[in-house]
Amino acid sequence: MPHNTATRRRGRAGWAVLAVGLAVLVVSLVVAATSARTWAESREDAQRRSAVVRVAEQFTAEVNNYDAETIDDYRSEVGELLTRKFRAEFDQAMEDIVSQVDEAKMTSKGEILVSGVSSLDPDSAEVLVVADAAVTTVFDQLNRHFRWKISLVEVEGRWLVDDFVPVA
Repeated sequence: MPHNTATRRRGRAGWAVLAVGLAVLVVSLVVAATSARTWAESREDAQRRSAVVRVAEQFTAEVNNYDAETIDDYRSEVGELLTRKFRAEFDQAMEDIVSQVDEAKMTSKGEILVSGVSSLDPDSAEVLVVADAAVTTVFDQLNRHFRWKISLVEVEGRWLVDDFVPVA
């Protein structure tokens, strides 16, 4: 049976529809794969942000909650959150602070007000933390307000505090 023009047109139209359908399918698969990767990266980024904020807040809470009777526990608990380099600086500073805390029978109760990630790289981060602390001594009582930029680095899978500085 000879092919007529109408049959050829339907054949070409069928191939055209098939080609367009395949193109749409390929584009859909590319968009789905890209979206899945973007979603996974976004989820991983959110988890890392949460981890660095948690460590920065824990550090701030530990540093601002102490009393003269538990100062040795304080040193140990804060020390666990620090890099080796920063731990050496912290231990040196504690030599001067311990006697002052003991003499004044100092107690501090701190509270985190707000925090947020300032920067986040694969192995380092900076977190801004705002906190208050009520400090009581045998001499007086005062309220302290802190705004800190806390620098963290990832060491063997753990986020540790490498430095902190007050910010205005």
